[in-house]
Amino acid sequence: MGRNTMIALLLAVSAALLAWMVWSLDPEFARLSGAGGFLDARLSGYDAEAVVALGTALSDPARVEARELLRFMYLGPDLVLPLAVTLALCLLLRGFAPRAVLYGRRLDARHARLLCLLPFLYGLVDYAENIGFLTYFPPATPGEWAALNLPGILPWISRVKFALLAVSILLVLRLVLFGRAGAKR
Repeated sequence: MGRNTMIALLLAVSAALLAWMVWSLDPEFARLSGAGGFLDARLSGYDAEAVVALGTALSDPARVEARELLRFMYLGPDLVLPLAVTLALCLLLRGFAPRAVLYGRRLDARHARLLCLLPFLYGLVDYAENIGFLTYFPPATPGEWAALNLPGILPWISRVKFALLAVSILLVLRLVLFGRAGAKR
């Protein structure tokens, strides 16, 4: 299987998972939880109060289905999505960065490997956020430190995640659209 086919497949898997999570699982979770949708599906972000409110809503014994859907989300589609996005972005960077010009300098393969750190960090931060959700929300019982600090930490993790993703996507677009332009002669 060629690189282009692999990239297309990873992007299709990512799009399908994202569509499933946003348009199917998220509205169902919002209905079941009574406290809104998944926190990391909120493009406007969330704050510590939203984390505590969702934790309180999920603590209600009548919300068993919401707790099960939350675990399914983070141990199912949101376990695969960061990996697929990270791999697709890395393959795109590895394909377009060599011989491209960035800030007046021609890039080579070692630069492409360094640029791949951005999507790799995005993937790690996304998994850290998911672990935080699984640790904080019922049926998990967070320890005292986690119960006090995770509501304040998780919104920042989400911001860092989206910033890394945005920079990675913009860098890929920059290399794809303008990578060969501007070469010094």
